[in-house]
Parts: sequence; C-alpha cells; structure tokens
Amino acid sequence: MDVPDGGQLRAPDRVTTTEEHTARPVTGRTVRGASPVPAAVVTVGTMALATVPTPLYPAYARAFGVDETGTTVLFAVFALGAVVGLSVVRARRWAHWPVRGRIVAAALLGAVAAVVLAVVPGLPAFAVGRLLSGLGVGIAAASAVTFVTDRARAAGRHVRFWATVTPGLAMAGLALGPAAAGLLVGTGALPRWALYVAVATVLTTSAALLAPRASRPVVPEATHGGPPPTSGADTRSRVPRWPDRLGACAAFAVTGCFGALTPHLLAGGDRQPSVTEVGVVAALPFLAGAIGATVLSGHGRWAFPFVVTGFVLVAVSTATVPGTVAGTATFAVGAAIAGAGAGIVFSRALGSALRNASPDRRGAAASDTFTCAYLGLAVPVVAVGSLLGVVPQTVVIVALTVVLAGVGTVLVLRPGSGLRGAGR
Repeated sequence: MDVPDGGQLRAPDRVTTTEEHTARPVTGRTVRGASPVPAAVVTVGTMALATVPTPLYPAYARAFGVDETGTTVLFAVFALGAVVGLSVVRARRWAHWPVRGRIVAAALLGAVAAVVLAVVPGLPAFAVGRLLSGLGVGIAAASAVTFVTDRARAAGRHVRFWATVTPGLAMAGLALGPAAAGLLVGTGALPRWALYVAVATVLTTSAALLAPRASRPVVPEATHGGPPPTSGADTRSRVPRWPDRLGACAAFAVTGCFGALTPHLLAGGDRQPSVTEVGVVAALPFLAGAIGATVLSGHGRWAFPFVVTGFVLVAVSTATVPGTVAGTATFAVGAAIAGAGAGIVFSRALGSALRNASPDRRGAAASDTFTCAYLGLAVPVVAVGSLLGVVPQTVVIVALTVVLAGVGTVLVLRPGSGLRGAGR
C-alpha cells in the first residue's frame, strides 16, 4: 500500500508485501479469511462498541452518581485500554503472532466487553467493559489498516475501493455506535442490553470467519509491527514523525470531545436532551470525519479551518441559545464541520506515517499513529471535562479552539507534515 506525497492512501502499483505473498491461494484454494470484509467489520464493530454509551451517559451518570468529570473519565477509560492494547501488540512476544490472529483476539475481547456491559450491573463492571473494549480496539488498530488493504490486493478485487475507505473505517465505527444507541435504544425499539448483545454477536461471527480452518492449507502470515529484518536496503523503518503524531492526536481530540461532552453541551436550563437527540448529534462529527478521511482527504490545508469554524459555531450555540432548537441545530452543524476537518487531519497523518515507513514496518507506523490518536482521545477530553465543572462551557470551547488553531498552523507550516502540499 503506497501513499503519495499528499498523504492520501491509494492502491499500490508494484510493491509486494510479505502479507500479500502469504495470502495467495494454496493448491488452487484461497486461505480462509482472505476476504478483507471480516477484518473491516471487526474494526467498525469494536469502534462502534466504544461509542454506544455516548447518548446513554446521562443515564449512567445518574445510576452511578458521577458528574461531568466522572463521565469523561469513564469515556477516557476506553482510550486507556486502546493505548495498552497497542503497546501489547508492539511487545516482542507478540512479534510472531499472525496478523489475522491478532484481529480475532481483538474481536473476542470486544465481544466479551459487550457482554459485560450488557449483563453485569454497577460502575466497576462498566469500567471493566470499557477497558476491555479499548484493548480490543487497540489490538485491531495495530494491524487492521494494512491487513485490510493487503487482503484486497491478494484477492485481486476492489483494491482501490479498500485503499480509499480504510482510513475512514475507524470513524465510521465511532459514528455507528451513538447512532445505533440513539435510534434503537432511545426510541425504545431495542433494550440497551440487546444492543450490546447484537454487537457481541457480530464480533464473534467475524472472529469465526477470520479463524483458519484446520482442513484448509494455512501458511504463516506476516507480522505487521514486529521487529524489522536485520538486513536489506529497506529495513530501516521511518516511523511517524512528530507532525504526524500531533495531527493524529489533535484529530481524535476533536471527535473525542464531541463524543464525551455532547450530552452536557446540548443541555440548557432545565431541559435535558433525549437519548435519540444526543445519539444522532454525537454521531455527526464521526460520520463527517469518515467522509473527510475518504472523500476530502486531498484538501489537507482546509482541515483545521474546518475544525476552527466548527468549534466557533459550537461556542456560539452554547453562549447564545443553549438547549433550544436553534442552539441544537447550530451545535450539530458545527460538530459536523469540525468532524470533517478532524477526519482529513487523521487521514493525512496516517497516510504520511505509512508513506514514511518501509513496507515491513507499516504495521508499526500504524500502531504509533493510533497510539497518539487515542492519547488525544483521553488526555484533552478529561481536561476539558474537568474544566466544565469550574469554567463556563463557552470559555472552555473557545480555549480549545485557540489551541487547535495553533496546532493546525504548526502542522500546515511544518515541512514534511501530512497537511503540507495538499489542497489539490
């Protein structure tokens, strides 16, 4: 999978990875799991599980007796688990695990997390479920980006399609979670526990489809993210540089703030938004992020202007007409615009990181980028959630906007950044 200078992922022309060699048919039959679809479903499913609780946080907060800071901490527990999962995959003892096996483990961890969230009551169980969910996401993210595209190449089908949509899979999953919770649980069409069980079923089924059958020939798979070879011209990995890491961190900080704080920012006076309203609005920045990562990723220099414009609209909505129809509409538009910018930033950062990594180290580059992204999902979100308890929310949003504008300026001006040379 090659990435051009602009940072946008595209189908490769000549490079053949070890993963592609091992995915080729053996004795005329394709090795089980050659399709990229189950791995893509695991990526989307584990991400969706991470954001299913978003519109339900007010109910969880009342049940657990926690405030805004507590709910943002619960939100960030997922990000902590993701960082740990990414670190575990990078450990030397995981170096010889097949990539497909890692994604199966991620799917099973997600399924267990969903079952815990569905049937075990109480705050400790919820925190454990969130942590397990993050572990699954971290393990999947470390390999799924390269795995999906390499599998498409090996199968020789829809290569350009998968190369285009792969950067947006994570944000598409993050959008699916609150949307499903809002439209199904919020309307009473499905009880909360049933939604979690449905996610667990999807992840378990995907794991079964990815697991190899003993009756079919199975060859060792490449291990993205393992130690590099000791010889060869392309063995020195050019891991993501700090602009790519900073971009990934900023992108997920944007979407994370909306995911964690939407229920609080939509409220006004004595009015509390419904679960459906929160779910739909919370899904917008993630959905826009997925579109930005796939359709708009060629316009890197517009990314942070989108983010800043979106947050300005959010600040206006919280300062002037919070809790009203006009305020909610303004907030939703701002969230969508900011989310689109975040999607562009993340796609460019990930693309630049992979472009600057040798083929055998693309998994490690993806892991480093996602680690910074999930740190951005945790640390700034907790900080903003803590400030909301003592500082007016409009002031917090304006301060965050200023910081993001500064980050965007640095990344656009920095030579070699994934946002440089874009805007075609």
